[in-house]
Amino acid sequence: MKALQFIDSFNKNSKIFLAGLSICFLASCGNNSPISTQAKDVEHITIKRFEQDLIPIDTVHITENHFSDLAKKYNEFYFGFCENTLGILPETKDPFYAQALTGFVKYPSIQMLKHEIDSLYSNLSELEDGISVAMARYKTEFPKAKVPQFVSYLSEFTEAHCAYDSIIGIGLDMYLGKDYPYYPAEFPEFMRKKMTKDYILPNTLKAMAISNFDTQLKDKRFLAYMLFEGKVRYFVKKLMPELADTLVFGYTKTQMDWCNESEGQIWSFVIDKKLLYNKNPNDYMRLLTDAPFTSAEGVPQESAPMLGVYCGYKIIESYADKTGASLEEIMNNYNWDEILKESAYRPK
Repeated sequence: MKALQFIDSFNKNSKIFLAGLSICFLASCGNNSPISTQAKDVEHITIKRFEQDLIPIDTVHITENHFSDLAKKYNEFYFGFCENTLGILPETKDPFYAQALTGFVKYPSIQMLKHEIDSLYSNLSELEDGISVAMARYKTEFPKAKVPQFVSYLSEFTEAHCAYDSIIGIGLDMYLGKDYPYYPAEFPEFMRKKMTKDYILPNTLKAMAISNFDTQLKDKRFLAYMLFEGKVRYFVKKLMPELADTLVFGYTKTQMDWCNESEGQIWSFVIDKKLLYNKNPNDYMRLLTDAPFTSAEGVPQESAPMLGVYCGYKIIESYADKTGASLEEIMNNYNWDEILKESAYRPK
C-alpha cells in the first residue's frame, strides 16, 4: 500500500506526495453546468465507505466476525489499512489482533472523528459524479487501462490518500474544513486552508496519477521531478478541464496570477541556478514542496510555492502543443531530456 500524504512534498525515498486543490462541484468550477448533470451520461462510480463499515453505529456488540467480514469485503484495502495506517499486523488467528482493532473502533476520539465525517459527508454523491466524469475521460485517454475502485476511510490524520494497483483510498478526515479545531497542531495554516471538501476530487486524481506512474522516478535530477510533477497536473487538467488552474496547483488567485506574470523569470531562475541537471534534493527541494511561498535565495516572498511544479506543468503543456502527443503518450514518456527539447519551452 502506498500512503499518499499531502501532495507536493517528498518522503525520504523521494516519492512524490499530494497537497492542495480546490473544486466547487457546481458552476463555480468554470462550467455553467454542474458536474452532476454531465455525469448522467457516463458510468456511475460508487465510492465504498470503509469507515462506515469499520465503525458501525453500534460498537458495543462488535464480534470477531465483524473484522473477518470486513476482510472479505475489502480484501487488500483492509489488510493494508490495518498494517500501514493502524500499524496492526492483521493476523486473524492472533487474539491481540481483534482486541487491537476493537480498541481502535471503540476509542472515544475515533468515534467522535467518525461522527464528524458522517456529519459532513453523509453521502458522497457529488464526489462520485465528479469521479465518474473523470473516469469516463480516463477510459477514452487510456483505452486498455483498468478504472480503479475508490474507497473512503478514516486515517486518523495520517494520510490524505493511499493507493494500490486497483484501489484509490480517500482519507476523509483530512478534509474536514480549514477551521476544523482538532487537526494536529503540526498542520500549518497554509495546509489547513486546503483541507476542505473542495480539494478532494483533484487530490484523488493526483493520487491516481502518482500511483500509476511513480515508478518513472528513477532519475534523481531536478528536471525529472519537475516534469513528473508537471505531468501529474496535466493529467488532472485533461481529466477535469472544468477545474480552474488555482485548484489544480493549490494556489490562491494571487499566487496563480503571480506565476503567470512571472513565468519567464521563474524559468530564468531555474537556468541561472543551474538546477535542471542537479541531483541534490537539498538544492531544489524548496521548489517542489508546498509552503506559504517559495523560500529560496533570489525568490521574492510574494512568490507562489512550488515554482518547480508550475514550471514543469508549463513545459509539459508546451510539449503537448508542439508534438500533439496524447495524454497516454505523455504519461508513459519519461525521457525527460526529450520532453524538454521537443517542448521548445521559451517563456518570455
